[in-house]
Amino acid sequence: MYEYVVEKEIKRYRSDCSKTMEQLRDVLNEKYDINTQFSLVGSGGDSRNMVTRNGDGPFDLDYNLIIIRMPDEYWNNLKKLKDTVRNSLNKIVGKTWFSDGKDSRSVITSILHFKDSPEVEFSFDIAILGKNSKGNLCRLIHNNKGYYNETFTWNEVPSSHNVRYLANVLKREGLWNEVREAYLGKKNIYLKRRDDNHPSFVVYVESVNEVYNKYY
Repeated sequence: MYEYVVEKEIKRYRSDCSKTMEQLRDVLNEKYDINTQFSLVGSGGDSRNMVTRNGDGPFDLDYNLIIIRMPDEYWNNLKKLKDTVRNSLNKIVGKTWFSDGKDSRSVITSILHFKDSPEVEFSFDIAILGKNSKGNLCRLIHNNKGYYNETFTWNEVPSSHNVRYLANVLKREGLWNEVREAYLGKKNIYLKRRDDNHPSFVVYVESVNEVYNKYY
């Protein structure tokens, strides 16, 4: 069952991950002309922390890497885009305690292991996002059905175009605890259903919209 992770546990990892994400952003911009911005899911500041863990297991930090602008060669070849992000990340984390980023369906995952142990201590996930014509964010998805049958597509996150604005309204109006309760509840519902189609950012968008619509 998911529970929130206390701030003192998160602080060290968030600092290390943010430095890594800053380096990744700069490398992508300077070397490949891929202009991005990144954000920790659900975090516009410490008071908005939405980091969860399942029981006593390790936790992770979920980052969005949002494409602002990039050459057409990457828009036209999404595999090249994800490979470029992953390879750039690997050159950065190769100098740290983190393992190389692993490609999965919707994120790139870099893992930190306990010393001299295969146990996972911590990991951080990077989802690549872009905006569609409606202004909604879309997640880059790797549909891997074998070497000769894989595709890369954008999957829309509905009602995500103004989620930051809605979150700021709810925070200002003292309703953020309701968002946190909704988020945790949804995470546990999807866990019980073994639903892998609702990653953290999608659950976050659902929670913000649910609470906003309840009052406004």
